[in-house]
Order: sequence, then structure tokens, then C-alpha cells
Amino acid sequence: MSSSRLARLLATAWNGIREHRLRSALAAGGLLVGVAAVVVMVAVGQGTRNQVLERITAMGTNIITVRAAKRAATGLRSRTTTEMMSLEPADADALARLEGAEMAVPMEMRLMRMSGPEGTTDALVLAAPPGIFAFENQELAEGRFFTARENRSRRRVAVIGPALREHLGGEGSLVGRTIEIKKQPFLVVGELEPKGVDANGNDLDERVYVPLRTGQSRLMGGTRYVGYLLLRAQDESAMQPLAQDASRLLRKRRGIKQGQPDVFRVFTQLETIQRREESNKIFSSTITGVAAVSLLVAGVGIMAVMLIAVRERTTEIGLRRAVGARRRDVMLQFMAEALVLGLVGGGGGALLGLAVAWGIRALGTLEFALPWPAALGAAGLALGISLAFGLAPARRAAGLTPVDALRE
Repeated sequence: MSSSRLARLLATAWNGIREHRLRSALAAGGLLVGVAAVVVMVAVGQGTRNQVLERITAMGTNIITVRAAKRAATGLRSRTTTEMMSLEPADADALARLEGAEMAVPMEMRLMRMSGPEGTTDALVLAAPPGIFAFENQELAEGRFFTARENRSRRRVAVIGPALREHLGGEGSLVGRTIEIKKQPFLVVGELEPKGVDANGNDLDERVYVPLRTGQSRLMGGTRYVGYLLLRAQDESAMQPLAQDASRLLRKRRGIKQGQPDVFRVFTQLETIQRREESNKIFSSTITGVAAVSLLVAGVGIMAVMLIAVRERTTEIGLRRAVGARRRDVMLQFMAEALVLGLVGGGGGALLGLAVAWGIRALGTLEFALPWPAALGAAGLALGISLAFGLAPARRAAGLTPVDALRE
């Protein structure tokens, strides 16, 4: 087909669409919205993925977490799950001596009620030795960290996050002032720099840190156990061997024989990243499914519009056939109209989606590259759907004989 003939065909198709602006706009609008939604969701998904991975790797990708295992306990009325108290602070010292280990920190955390000069709230209390601040790469906004001596002497001192300070003390500083945790007074000795939220959506700035021995004896019922052991490997290559060595060491320290279940669970940051990647794949698959349904619905709309157009333009088709137009010419005309609707809907949706994605990136906190490949792919899919759903109406129009068309 020559370029001049193609141009005339597209011009004829455009004129046919313009005669029914509202119907054509609704049909193309379905494609436009579907494609734009695909582009925006891909961009947001990519930005969320980048943000989550950044938060996961903020402390480093060489972190191993050992957590007390959980067991089911059956009561008279209900079945509950409780943590098995099995980990001790001395385990952290043993883990730190393993080959490939850089440092290890024991930690226990509980949600507790606390109050300050300006308010009362529930927040997470982390009981840990002073090494927790170096382990988490924490920085001070004001004051100081508590010391090993204060941990040994069970001093009631605390270091708080900035969001928690706002809840308890308003705009004023709490350093040097007293707050109450479970109705016990604690002197605030430091305030941390903001950290934001972690990969699970938990606000890291709404936490209070207290010395481990203080928390165990004064806030957690005198327990000698901890719920977590945090272990940092020297590098990522030592992660898996170190995790296996840590598991063997803890089993030996607990006297767990071969075949018996562990009373703890070992996680690595790499496993966390893998789980997040799997979640992102599920999220992307869901987006793709929703987008496919929306585009199919838009394709049905295009077919309905073109079937109505064939019905209304039967006389026009009969006249064209009577003056020499072939079935192929009629079919190409309606396929050209489907092509124009697909170009307008798909191309417009891709541009709209990219514009919205750019606005989200400019005005929000998500960082991502504009999804040009997704935009082009969605626009191409929309064009293909438009042509596929336009084929049946085009064949129906081409199948009309001049006599039958003029009779109607």
C-alpha cells in the first residue's frame, strides 16, 4: 500500500470517527485510562521497590537476626502462640567470636505505655546494651547515648526517637527531663536523628532505647532472656557460612540433639530482600492482571462502538460497494478506524501515565526512572487489542452486499 493511499485511508477513518465524537471518545478513553493506569502502577511499584530495598540495606546487607521461636499453647478456651524464651545475652558474646562475625548485640523489645510532660502514648521499648547504637548506625541529635556502666548498674536512663519526643514533650527538648515507662521514671539522656520507617512500615522514630539490664529487671519482669540476637557479618560472602555456624553454636549451647527442632529462627538480610522481591513480583502480576482486564473491557467497548457504526453506516457501505469499492477496501476502512482509536487511546494513555508518574516523582518521596518501556509496551498492547476487537466489525461491514446494504 502506497503512502498516499494509507494517508487517504487514515483521513477517511478520522472523518468517520469525528462524525461520532462522543462514542469514539468513550471507546478511546477506556484504552487511555487503562494504559495510563498500567504506566502509573509500574512506576509506583518500581519506586516502592527501590524505597523498600533502600530501607532494608540501610543497616547493611550483612545482618543476621536470630529470633526466639514460637510455639502453640492450648488453653481451655483458645489456642495461642507464644515465644519460647530461649536466647540469652551471653549467646551474643559467643556469636561475636565466630569466624566471619564483626559484632553481635542482644535485644528485647516490648510495646509499653509511657507518659511525658506533654502527653501519653504507647511506643516500642528496646532494651539493649550500648552497642545497639553502633550496630544500627544511629546518630545523636542531642545529648548522649547511655553507657556500659549505666547498663551494669541498671540505671533508669533512656534515649528516644524524635517522633516519640513530639508525642511526649511537644516541641520542647526532653533531654535532661524525666518520662515514665510503665509508671517508672526514666531520665532522657539523648535524642536520636530521624530514621524514618523500616521495610515493614514501622516508624523507627517512635522508639525508646533503655539499657538491657534495666529493661530486663525493671520493665520486663526480671527475665534473663531476650527475644533477639543481632549479628553482623564482616561481608556478604560470609553471610551464609556464618548463619550456619550461628545455628550450630546455638543448638550446641542449648543441648539440642540431632532431629530435635530449634528453639530459635535465623534470618539474613538477603532472605529479607528475597522475600520482598517475591512480594514485588506478586504485586506486579496483580497489576498486570488488572491492567489486562481493563484493556480487554476497553477493547469490548471499541468493538461495540464499531458494530454500531457498521449498523448506522450500512447505506454508506452499500453506496461504496455499488460504485466499485471492494470488500477489502471496506474492511481496511474500518480497520483503519480501529487503528486510529488504538493510537489515540494507547498513545494518549502512555503520555498521560508518564505525566502522572513524573508528577508523583516530583511531588512525592518515591525515586524511580520514568517507565518508558512499560509505556511503549502498554501502548502497543492497546493498539493490538483495538485492532483485534475491530476485526469482527470490519469483516461484518465487508460482508455486506451492495443490494442488501441499499435495501436496508
